Amino acid sequence: MSHDRKLQVESLLQRTVAQVLQRGLADPRIKGLVSVTRLEASVDLKTANVFVSIIPEEHEALTMHGLKDAARFIQAKVKQKVALRVVPHLRFVVDESIKKQEAVLLAIQEGMERTGAREQDPTVDTDSSSALSVEPTSKSVPESESDSASSAAESEHPET
Repeated sequence: MSHDRKLQVESLLQRTVAQVLQRGLADPRIKGLVSVTRLEASVDLKTANVFVSIIPEEHEALTMHGLKDAARFIQAKVKQKVALRVVPHLRFVVDESIKKQEAVLLAIQEGMERTGAREQDPTVDTDSSSALSVEPTSKSVPESESDSASSAAESEHPET
């Protein structure tokens, strides 16, 4: 299977799994906002890791348990919606990258607050007096060119 085909199948499966989760499952353990962040399928398309983000974090463990139990049901729903001979076995995994991104952003924000950094970039000068003004320029045509252009126009359309 080509790399492009694998990427297409992964994208299709990711969107379809997200739709199935969005439409809701009857499992009361699945709570909060569940987002499919990415899907990684094996080369033979037998298995696929579905990376999910769950907000709020306190529902994460219970929701993951519900998703793992509902994986075969979700796979069956996906199979109904896509035109693939084989739909991979779905394995749900918590996507930790969003938590890491949040931690980095929080650390940056705390560092800026500690150093007393301003919200605006100090290198940008907002003084209007230093702004450049550009005046429109008009094209000046030398008289010899304008005379020849007008005489050429007259010769094409002589007045009667």
